[in-house]
Amino acid sequence: MRRLKTKPFPYYVGLHSLEELVTREHRVCVMNILGSESRKVTPVSHEYSGGNVVAGVQYGRRGSLETKLGAIPVYRSIREVMEKGISFDMGVVYIPPLGVFKAVSELVTHNEALKRIVIVTEKVPARDSRNIRALCQEAGVDVIGANCLGMANAWDQVRIGGSLGGDHPEETLVKGSIAIHSNSGNFTTTMAEYLRTAGFGISTAVSSGKDVYIHFALPEFLYAAQNDPRTKAVVVYVEPGGYYEKMALDWIRDRAFGFTKPIIACVTGRWKKNITRACGHAGALSGSGDDAESKERWFDEYFGVDVFDPGTRKVSKRGVRVPSIQYIPDAVKAVFEKIDEKPDFPSTGDLSLKLWLGDTMVKLPPSLDLPIVQAPTPYDQQIVEVNKQVGAHHLRQNMACKSGASRMNPETQVAELHGMTVLELSRRTLEENLYFALAKVMPEKSDIPTLNLILNLFMKIDERRMELIDVGRANGCTPNAYLASQIALVGDKDLLAKSRGHARFIIDLIREFGLDEHTKTLPAELDAFIEAHLLRAEPSRKTDISELLLKEVKRSRKSCVALKVCQHIIDLAEKRGLEIRDAYEFLLATIAVCVLWNPMLEKRITRQLVEDSVTYFYLMSRIVAYSVVAREHNPHWKKLVDQKLSNLNHSFTENAFKVLFSRVPTPPELVEFQTLLGLTITNGPGTLSAKGAKESVSARNDISMAFVGFLANTGRAHGGNGYEAIEFLVEQFGNVPLPDPGDPGHGLDLKQMANRTAKAYRLYKKEASEAEDGHVKPIPCINHPIFRGNKINVDPREQYVAGVMAENGVYNVFWEFYRLLVQELYNEGATKSVFCVNVDAVLAVITLKLVWKDLQAGRITLRQVQELAFTLFLFGRTLGVSAEISDHRDRGLDMDCRTPERDLSFVL
Repeated sequence: MRRLKTKPFPYYVGLHSLEELVTREHRVCVMNILGSESRKVTPVSHEYSGGNVVAGVQYGRRGSLETKLGAIPVYRSIREVMEKGISFDMGVVYIPPLGVFKAVSELVTHNEALKRIVIVTEKVPARDSRNIRALCQEAGVDVIGANCLGMANAWDQVRIGGSLGGDHPEETLVKGSIAIHSNSGNFTTTMAEYLRTAGFGISTAVSSGKDVYIHFALPEFLYAAQNDPRTKAVVVYVEPGGYYEKMALDWIRDRAFGFTKPIIACVTGRWKKNITRACGHAGALSGSGDDAESKERWFDEYFGVDVFDPGTRKVSKRGVRVPSIQYIPDAVKAVFEKIDEKPDFPSTGDLSLKLWLGDTMVKLPPSLDLPIVQAPTPYDQQIVEVNKQVGAHHLRQNMACKSGASRMNPETQVAELHGMTVLELSRRTLEENLYFALAKVMPEKSDIPTLNLILNLFMKIDERRMELIDVGRANGCTPNAYLASQIALVGDKDLLAKSRGHARFIIDLIREFGLDEHTKTLPAELDAFIEAHLLRAEPSRKTDISELLLKEVKRSRKSCVALKVCQHIIDLAEKRGLEIRDAYEFLLATIAVCVLWNPMLEKRITRQLVEDSVTYFYLMSRIVAYSVVAREHNPHWKKLVDQKLSNLNHSFTENAFKVLFSRVPTPPELVEFQTLLGLTITNGPGTLSAKGAKESVSARNDISMAFVGFLANTGRAHGGNGYEAIEFLVEQFGNVPLPDPGDPGHGLDLKQMANRTAKAYRLYKKEASEAEDGHVKPIPCINHPIFRGNKINVDPREQYVAGVMAENGVYNVFWEFYRLLVQELYNEGATKSVFCVNVDAVLAVITLKLVWKDLQAGRITLRQVQELAFTLFLFGRTLGVSAEISDHRDRGLDMDCRTPERDLSFVL
């Protein structure tokens, strides 16, 4: 039996100097050598150390591990290694936690020549660590770890265990005079690199680990460092948990062993003070006198000086504590000056921040706007490839009942799209909200005219297409049905596919050539690439529309690298007398990429969305164009959809109003119109319309069919329920003189009308409840499952919109009637509380007000009014569904909206 004590320690320590800890003469056997971590790390260690790994063990399996110095043989057990006559004195353990003790026991039992074991494995049970400690103490074997990256000797160029120094240890582990002892493996390498830049190399580095048991702790390390003639100073990195540091400092004070070399200590983990369970490294516990603050105090008392301040650089000959590892180089320099020593070699750099990557979108103050520097190889090439990636990148997942676009706020019960409530969005125009639905940010003011141009342009249709709409109406189809018939036929037509291809080409061009907003001169090789891939000699047919778009692109002054490149392409083609292939689609793609470029760079949206954006714009415009209610009486619609370039620069919102209402809106009417559309943008991802769109994406349909999915899942119960509210209001006001519902001087006694309706409803309710089926039909658009339970109930959405209308001086007699009605229903005992007027009533009263004069004059029928109300809902919801479709295309999986079999049931 070997001795269990080693002077000056009351336990076994198998070395006198750090020189002996790890050398090139030591031979190594690695346990679990073919594991995922070991098979990467071991070859690097083996090659760096001159071929010191003589064998590996992979339980139950023979083989080999290839390295540049030849194959390392792999055996099924330590016993088999020994039977082959292979000698080694160092063991490295990569075995999973519950097998570590067995592996250590096997190493100790079968190899009497064993000197040291490195345990890389983390989360070794405390009981097993205790048993390992007892077993190895009795056998006279030093243990490094567990939960460590091993040890390295820079003088001999050898490391054993984990990945100290990374994949190129020769670059970081430079020969010098500093010994490192660190609870953190990664920081061991980081501190060595920091020291190297400041002119200090290392003698020996030990990653001690930070489990409950630190088998090679600071006391024995300092003892061995004192006896190492190579070592002039010691750097230690300490985490909370354990009393090893206090033991070492107390033993030095008590002269249990002599120690005269300075220590530079970094203690971290103050945040763990109130943590009572393991966090990070398994033994980093606190709250029992071994927390970070206690350890800071131990070192400060030993050094006799306060924590290191780079301004004053005050240290003692015993050393100093630093607040962070970044101060270690300065502190070591100060200590070396104190003890009259020089650095190991000239400084090779500094620790100032050197940016390899930058964000051109964020404007920083001069003090923070650091220059971008060339990264060293191979990182420079990796950064080039990274910079080619652009836009947001989302994790693909099951999106059946999820959305990254919309939600219903659980506290307010107000729907939100991209973090903005429908109430806020109701203050925005149709074109702004469409852009927002896609880009997740409102458009720049300068982009709105361009958006209007594109959206108005896409309203140009062949009027013969309306024949299908007529058939649908004649057959009693609801608006969603006859609109779906046209949208389904869009498919992925050439216009959309070619625009997508050009958008992809523009983005590729910019990223491949490394262009950005700071590029002043385009590279010469860019022109040859453009000519080879985009330009051609054959003349193309010029149209008024393409000429218009060409002028729009050429005159734009938007600060955008995409625009700069596209303008250069146009200029290049003109100078060389060449034509741009599919010029119309190229110009569409140019405009779409330019207006969405910044949100893509800001990683708000994906590249795929930018490439698809022309399709979204096209489909929105088509839905508006096909929605005309009575086109034979709508001269505005005829001008909007013909092939003449009229109305292209007008507001798309205004043009959409003209399509539905056959007149130019007044400013108050435009406010009412956009309010309607904003309120209906979304009700969250669980609505039928959103689910229909998401399910279609899940089936991997084209974007146009995803819109059909949305249209097919709206109907009289969802979206078309304005039918009932409008019919109810027409019944109440059909026989009263009301020339203008927007005139507050209408002369009607609304309270009396509301009271009469309330009395009639109370009587109806009593009779209906006594009838055989007991079914009572509610009055449309009052009450709400959420906004109820109080004596007086309100829908905050309705209140908000009422405030907006009041701000704009808009009066609505139907709205006032609804508000009086809920009060009179309560007064007459028809309801137990004052019901709220819900937001659906807002949609109905605004719609009816806008068409009232036409309805009264017989220019439009009640059915057409109801269709119009439904169509208004579809306009608004198309915006929100655009966001859901793009979100699901970015994040979802094929078939992820399918219901699992376990959630299905059969009903007889």
